Formats: sequence, C-alpha cells, structure tokens
Amino acid sequence: MTDTEIRDVLNRAAGDVSPAPDLLDRVRAGGRRRVIRRRTAIGGALAVVAGAGLAPLARRGDGPLPVDDRVRGDLAGDLALVGRVRKAYGEGTRVRWIGRTPGGPVAAVTGPSGMRDGYDLQSFVETVDGELRPVDGATLVPEGTVQPAAMLAGPDRDVLVVFTGGSDVMFSGEYRIDAGGRVGRTFEPLIEVDGAVVRPIPDPGRFVPFALRSGGSPDKVWLANMHTVADDGSNAQNLMPERIDHALPGRAKAWADEPTGSEKDWWDVGAQQAYLDPYGYHAWTGPTQWRLSGSTADGRRLVVQTLALDGRARAFWLAAPPGEKPRVNYLGRLEDGLSSDATDGFGLAYPILHARLPQELGVAVAALNCQLLFRVRREAWLPVAGSAAVIPAAATELEVRPRRGQAVRVRLP
Repeated sequence: MTDTEIRDVLNRAAGDVSPAPDLLDRVRAGGRRRVIRRRTAIGGALAVVAGAGLAPLARRGDGPLPVDDRVRGDLAGDLALVGRVRKAYGEGTRVRWIGRTPGGPVAAVTGPSGMRDGYDLQSFVETVDGELRPVDGATLVPEGTVQPAAMLAGPDRDVLVVFTGGSDVMFSGEYRIDAGGRVGRTFEPLIEVDGAVVRPIPDPGRFVPFALRSGGSPDKVWLANMHTVADDGSNAQNLMPERIDHALPGRAKAWADEPTGSEKDWWDVGAQQAYLDPYGYHAWTGPTQWRLSGSTADGRRLVVQTLALDGRARAFWLAAPPGEKPRVNYLGRLEDGLSSDATDGFGLAYPILHARLPQELGVAVAALNCQLLFRVRREAWLPVAGSAAVIPAAATELEVRPRRGQAVRVRLP
C-alpha cells in the first residue's frame, strides 16, 4: 500500500477523525513491513491504533504549519459572524479563515481535540439551510498548527473550498487511464486569496474526479466531507473491494524463492504508484480484486491481477523467470469484454472474470463463491479447483455455478 492509501485506511477506520502526521513512521519503526490484504485484517489492525488514542501519523508533505491567531478571509471583519462560528464549533474554537461561497459562509477552524494532549482538531464550519453547522469530519494536528484541507460546499456540493494553511496547493480536475492502464493527471497551481481558494466545480456525482496535492514533498490534501458525496445511502465509501490472493496449481516451483522487499512489489500492480491515484479521492467500491499467481508451461512466474477504482476495474498480467523484473501488461477494463455480470439466487449481482491472456497462456477466470467448470468446444465439462483459475487457452466455454441460483454459461472468445 502507498503512504496515501494507508492514511486513507486509517482515516476511515478512525471514523471521520484523521490521525495527524507521524504514526506511519512509528508503524514502520523496527523495519517490519506489514501488507494488509483484506478489509477484515485492516479493521482489526487499525482498531488498536484508534484505541491507542490516534497516535500521530507520518508528516504530511512539509509538515503542519505554525499559525498566528489572526482570522483570514473576506469575512474576517464580521466579528459577529466569527463569534457565531466559534459558538457553532464549540468552546476553544479558533477561526483560521472565513469567507463567502455561493452556498453561504464557510470557515476553517481548529479546536481542542479532547483526545490527546498537544493536539487540536482541524475542520470546517459550513452554512446549511441558513444555519452554521460543523462539517462531519475532522483531522488531528499538533496544537497551534494547521495543514492544507478542503471541503465541498453548497447544497449540490459543487463548490470546492481549499484552506491552504500557507502551503502551495495544486489542483487536477480529473484523471485518465492511459493505454498501459496507468493513472495520469495534470496539475495546476491554485491561486489563493488570503489563505484559501473558493472554486466552483462540476457536480461530482457519486465519484469525485479531482485531486489536490500540497507541499514541496507532495502529499494528498485532506478532504473533510467526501463521504457526503460518495455515500449514496448504502455507505458505499466503506465497501472496499475485497482482494483475493489465489495460488494456482503448479505454482510452487516457479515461486520456490518468494520475492521480498522491492522485488515483491514487482509482482503486485497494486503496490506500484503509477497504477494508483495517490492524490485523488475515490469511493472504494467495485468488483472483487483478484491476484492470481502461478507459473507458465515454460517455468516462468505468472500473475493475473485486477484493480478496482470508482466502481470499475482494470486487468493486468505479468510473466518473467524467477529473479527477473516483469513487465506490467494491460489487458483492459473489465467492462470491455473481460467480465460478465450475473445474478445469484438472492438477487445479488456478481461479476465473472474471463480474461484471455496472450501467448497462449490461457484464460484467467474467477467468480467469488462459485464453482467453475470449462470445456473445449462440446467436449466434457472439466471442474476447476476453487473460485479462480487460469484454464487452458483451448477452452471455449465457462460454466459458473453460484451457491444458490441458476448456473451461467459464458462463451470465451
């Protein structure tokens, strides 16, 4: 996982309170790298962190910036309004910035955390139906400092408010997926006015396309209320696609010496930043993420992997002899003929992966909690061990049998 992903997971596990800046270094102290594969493991591990009082996390970019007590913003002179903001957020509130937006006044604030000595909570107060209300979300910062932060304001959440905290902040309106399956963005500097930027944006809908980064050592800018956009009533933000690591039959010889350190990352597309979006904001929904590892007929290591992003997924394959760095090969998006949707006996939709590999390597197939069978033309059906496999390239048809409901047959191009 990247630093940004780990911070995001910590933020979600702590429930809308983001740990502030030096925990990641502490977690890594001792030289042990823990790769958390499944959401159940993530939840269990982070419960300890949350229970320990949100120990500070690794420094964000250039670190939190010290601030004075001067209120900034075009509404800073409205002392009555500033007082109402302090009352709305609670005792001990410091208003760091307050300004006009198309949706009404918004303020960036800090206040006592009540959780850990020497730390404040940083957040926003917004206008909702004519009333000042604290945003449902806060981040933990060392007392007397602030960090760049943002929120989506207005009834349609189509106004981006960025409190820069004195740091340079860059903006990207959307991301793109290139021909190799990599995530690309173009960033431009935001020009602040007295400590903040107020910028109308297109209605983000369910998925937030933009990204923000800050500091000389760039880091993602905390977005206070992304969950108000990502949550469609099903709490979609917290439905992280499960990742299944599946060892294929015959794997052992090619993987006799399991890779470690940076070599391990060669074989995991999800550990390579070029295929992620470290500065973006995403609803962690989508089909099950698969990572199938095995070997080719000539003894090379083989990995087939899918990565989910904003409800969609991309598929990749890698092959190389042990000890050699593999090339990441992009198969395409699952919806472009690499997957089919089916419905089980409970009325729940599930995807069926069926990605044909080049070089006659076979067909990667997977369907969570289903029995799989394949055949060549009209010959006998042959069973697959488990819910995923790389079946022979000669296969022409796949049958998927969910635990409940009718079997589904898929022709393999």
